[in-house]
Amino acid sequence: MNIKYESKNSMTSFLATKLSAVGLIICSSLTPLFVTSESSYAESNFKNNNDFALTKQNSKARGNFSDFKHQLARRETGEANPSYNNTKNQWGFIGKYQFGEALLIDLGYYQAQVYYGDGKGTDRNYWRGTWTGKDGINSKQDFLNNKNNAQERAINQAFKLQLSRLNAELQQNGRSVRDFLGKRIGLRGTVVTVSGLLAASHLRGPGATAQMLLRGTDSRDETGTSIFTYLEEFAGYQIN
Repeated sequence: MNIKYESKNSMTSFLATKLSAVGLIICSSLTPLFVTSESSYAESNFKNNNDFALTKQNSKARGNFSDFKHQLARRETGEANPSYNNTKNQWGFIGKYQFGEALLIDLGYYQAQVYYGDGKGTDRNYWRGTWTGKDGINSKQDFLNNKNNAQERAINQAFKLQLSRLNAELQQNGRSVRDFLGKRIGLRGTVVTVSGLLAASHLRGPGATAQMLLRGTDSRDETGTSIFTYLEEFAGYQIN
């Protein structure tokens, strides 16, 4: 299940915000790890230091970045071969990676004057807003058709945004993502890896992921899936 994603732009008045107002600035202590193409993605800071090696400590490599995204899509959609036009989610999340309105607002694809919730703390996506035309996407159907490979571009941008926000949350407590890489947390002693953190943030948001790292706090989605489950299930994927 996709997260109830937190918006940090001028539209936050209609979002159920769970994050501190950290903005979209990528903090100086963490060079951006994600860009819109997978080849550029491999040129992250981790390529030139020992941080990436730490993420694989005691964790079997499970595949590359494309493998990671494929498995995440399978988990999100429940499909063996995830489709871009998936709309089966009862909370209105859409696409291969189960995007919600709030995330696509943050990424600049979508805008709405009102953000609709179901009154129970669960984001409900009704798609009553408008599309901005970014990457040629002018409608929900354009997005579901993956026009101009928009869904892949969007998820790569989302990973970059989520990681920067996670690091900003941690920095408010004098920590950073790198402080936790390769370390074990939780009752099962799950090794913290970049891929695991990305999956956890996709499930529950950077704020909940920060609380997991700092205090061991569990957070669950609408179906009861624990954030620790995603941290463990998606640990150890190579990003280079």
